[in-house]
Amino acid sequence: MREISINKISTYLSSKYKALRSLILASKDRLIFVAIFIVIAIPVIMLLSHSYTQLQTSSLFGYKEHAFSVLQNLNKNITADLAIEDRRSYADYRFIRSVPVFGGEEITMSELAEFPQRSHYVGLVGHFQLDPAGNLSTPVLPDGVLEKIPMMDRDKRLAIRNKISQILNTSGFAAMSSPVAFAMTSSSMEKADTTHKNDSRLIDQIYKQDLDIASTRKKKKANRPRVEQITETGDFAFGVESTKLDTTGLLVRLINTETTHSMEAEIDFFQAIVDSNYIIFHRTVRRGTDVFIQGFIVDARMYLTNLVKNEIEKYKGVTKGNQQDPLVLAFFHKNKSFVAFGERNNITTELLSESLQAPLSDITFKMYTTQRAPGGEFVTFIGFLMLAVLGIGLISIYHVTQSRVKLAAKRQDFVSAITHELKTPLTAIKMYAELLQNSWVASEEKKQKYYGQIASEADRLSRLIQNVLNLSKLDGNRWNVQLRMDKPKQVLDDFVSTYSKNVEKQGFELTVSSDTDADNISLMIDRDAIMQILMNLVDNSLKFSKNADYKMINVELRIKGTDMYLAVRDYGPGIPPSEMKKVFQEFYRVENEMTRQTSGTGIGLSMVKKLCALCNMTIELENANPGLRTKIHFPSLSI
Repeated sequence: MREISINKISTYLSSKYKALRSLILASKDRLIFVAIFIVIAIPVIMLLSHSYTQLQTSSLFGYKEHAFSVLQNLNKNITADLAIEDRRSYADYRFIRSVPVFGGEEITMSELAEFPQRSHYVGLVGHFQLDPAGNLSTPVLPDGVLEKIPMMDRDKRLAIRNKISQILNTSGFAAMSSPVAFAMTSSSMEKADTTHKNDSRLIDQIYKQDLDIASTRKKKKANRPRVEQITETGDFAFGVESTKLDTTGLLVRLINTETTHSMEAEIDFFQAIVDSNYIIFHRTVRRGTDVFIQGFIVDARMYLTNLVKNEIEKYKGVTKGNQQDPLVLAFFHKNKSFVAFGERNNITTELLSESLQAPLSDITFKMYTTQRAPGGEFVTFIGFLMLAVLGIGLISIYHVTQSRVKLAAKRQDFVSAITHELKTPLTAIKMYAELLQNSWVASEEKKQKYYGQIASEADRLSRLIQNVLNLSKLDGNRWNVQLRMDKPKQVLDDFVSTYSKNVEKQGFELTVSSDTDADNISLMIDRDAIMQILMNLVDNSLKFSKNADYKMINVELRIKGTDMYLAVRDYGPGIPPSEMKKVFQEFYRVENEMTRQTSGTGIGLSMVKKLCALCNMTIELENANPGLRTKIHFPSLSI
């Protein structure tokens, strides 16, 4: 007993060592494949990352080039707009002006006095002029001695002047100094003397600002103020609106009458004051010692929108196909956006941030893109696809390699097992043959017994060799299937008559039972295949039921409906449920290394399943508690 325990422990430790060694080798193989994946994946990721970066760079370059083109066109539009106004005569800012005609000059209504107002400036509120005394006037409404002349739409014209006055009061234009209220309505004109001091401060501040700008521009030859000649008729027309009747009925000139001595007016370029709602364009006009502020006011949003009207058609949320336009255009003043076009919720990259050209340099023009590089998603998809294919490929190779390794190990175990299986009967045959050859057996009874043992071992050896040959035929598709009409009951009877003695020699009882209806049923079957199947199943039962309480093997032939099957049942330990699917693998053995006492090669059930598949039959295993029942189902009787 002690020897047996030591042998069992030794066998168990040996098996655990082999299992641990296999686990280490498997882990090593996994690490090798992981390393291969990393070595290949890193360059692939770097290449794809570089490609993605190049796509982004190329795409952003194209977007930025377009953004600069938009800015350039925008500045050109600003220049073109102001060029028209810069060429406008200072006299146009009055209700009347003199124009040259054949043979001299005549006084006519100013172009800016037309109503409704017509202008190339979209969003125009109106033109205005501040005289040296701080009085506000607008070309659409006559002033001075012309104030009382009848005209159509006077209320609407007055509303324009009041709106201009309100904008000037509430904008930064009036806040360049201390707050100045110069709401110049028609009634306030009569109070010009009392408001002269406050309004003069505003004029002084604007004048100082424009003088500073003018002095800077004078340093540049290209930006010198424009000089306009003054005619006597023009001077008269300009001065009419600066003359009012006093309380005695006498004309009072509100501006210096010495202007005409210079006979020229110096006109500066336009400047601009911007707030969140309006843009105030203004210029300084000098007639001798008199300084006038002339200008016009536009709605900021409408004006800027018109400047980029050809571009913003792309940014109104209109989709192209299923894709939103990827660019966003915006104007900022004091870091606050007050005009924007396009979808701003998904901004990813700022393309451009530049101030507009003078006089709108307080406005910052920005463009963004809401889209990443076109093709970036494709590169990302290709990257993931390549890594997935690489990973799946390596995993597949790993599993194939492992299956090959396991198969090689099983084959090695098979060689060892079959060597042992061959050696055992050969040793027995040799031993009995030597006893008989040397006449060491005197009893005739023992001689016959030894002859029987030699024959039994020879049969065992023959079956083993036949199994190996049959497996070789099955693996090489060389099994000659011979399907003929035959009776399964007759095949079963032939098997019992042939194999029952072998079963009885091993101390087992072979019992056979069949349904009465099965006796005369014929099917297309391969007799040799069924004999081989039954032989392997009974052999398995004999091996694994050696220590069973009931030394019995039952073979049944049953019919249930259209299903006819053979069943081989033993009373051994059965098969664990977790091993049910594995027992059909080649060279696989259900073993407990601590209690293993069975012989075999692990090819029996594998060969049975292959034979069943060739003969259009199926195999089914079920634990019978105790024992195992193996069913072989013939083709359906309804076929």
